[in-house]
Amino acid sequence: MRVYVGALRPVTAGLLAGLMVLGAAQPVVAAPRRAEQWYLDELRIDRAQQISTGRGVVVGVVDTGVDATHPALRGRVLPGDRSYGARGDGREDPHGHGTHMAGIIAAVNVGDGVEGIAPDARILPIKQEPGPGTIPDGASALGIRMAVDGGATVLNLSFGRAGAPDPDDEEAIRYALEHDVVVVAAGGNLKAGDVDIASPARIPGVIAVTGTTRGGGFWSGSAQGPEAVVAAPADGIYNAGRDHGYGWGDGTSDASAIVSGVAALIRAKYPELSAPEVINRIIRTARDAGPSGRDPRFGFGRIDPVAALTADVPSVSANPLLAPASASAAAPPRAAEDDNFDVTKYGDRGGPTDQQVMVVGIGIAVALVVLLALVVFLVGNRRRHRRELARAAQIPDDVLDWMDEPAPPGANRP
Repeated sequence: MRVYVGALRPVTAGLLAGLMVLGAAQPVVAAPRRAEQWYLDELRIDRAQQISTGRGVVVGVVDTGVDATHPALRGRVLPGDRSYGARGDGREDPHGHGTHMAGIIAAVNVGDGVEGIAPDARILPIKQEPGPGTIPDGASALGIRMAVDGGATVLNLSFGRAGAPDPDDEEAIRYALEHDVVVVAAGGNLKAGDVDIASPARIPGVIAVTGTTRGGGFWSGSAQGPEAVVAAPADGIYNAGRDHGYGWGDGTSDASAIVSGVAALIRAKYPELSAPEVINRIIRTARDAGPSGRDPRFGFGRIDPVAALTADVPSVSANPLLAPASASAAAPPRAAEDDNFDVTKYGDRGGPTDQQVMVVGIGIAVALVVLLALVVFLVGNRRRHRRELARAAQIPDDVLDWMDEPAPPGANRP
């Protein structure tokens, strides 16, 4: 039996030793605040959403279900299904973990300021557990197939276990890849005992996501390994939670949901691209971190949504994570429009940023200082020249000073 637990419900220390902690949100009393979502600013999601909002894309969330009545998710959640043999759909989540993942991906600002990465995407929830804590054998593999058959073109798997991949999961992942689905999975957390990349993230072809902190450092709670593909924020991720609440999550679960949201933005912006090309765009535009090239912590680098949406990336015919020379995919793209980002091209209606205003203001101040210094120099130089000429003509200094003074109105000077 596979075990699956988030932080929303208390668990014993013995149970935690064998579990993967997936960063579920903690309910809070305080009103939600956009300022808590530091990762949106760090990833420049406001710019990314000027280009794409995920419209028309279905993201499958194989998890604990999703609360479709949560204010931030109303109208964004499809019926979904259950993969553990019970009747009903996936629009129920007493645990809160799946709701938190769905919020990170597609939450809509309903006046509280909380936003998802791709707010116009739709969530297809597959509930894979009968109750908090355990995933029955075969439920995750069946859940993956259900999401694919339900029309998901991006698949978020924020669960896992240590050790070799389950053969059923491997087969289900192949099924998803064959049906042109982008599969994103959590790399795993040290708190759960996942030193190496967990499964299904370690299955070839899957975007295995590790974690970063505010500022882009490697999150100390993240698993790592050669299967790592990209890294995304995993520390203090604020979004929707259980019981219509909001809260913070810590874990690669949150990081994988962020990457799934970015994949939805790309699929909406470039609907003609295949899943391998979407994956290639994500890894080629990732910001290299740690040792040069692909490394066990950051993979190909930190996720860069704006570059992924704007860079000139060569097309591929096969999943670069399956090719023998996949490491070469880390080569930089030929050009990225973000280097000279033109917001008017993508319909921006906003004004200049505070940084831009400050830079322009400093530039104007420097120009004025230089101009004033030039005027002082020219005036002083002119007076000095006149005095030299006056001395040569033997004109007294007091007469020269009198000549330099402005004449009163109506006065005539010789």
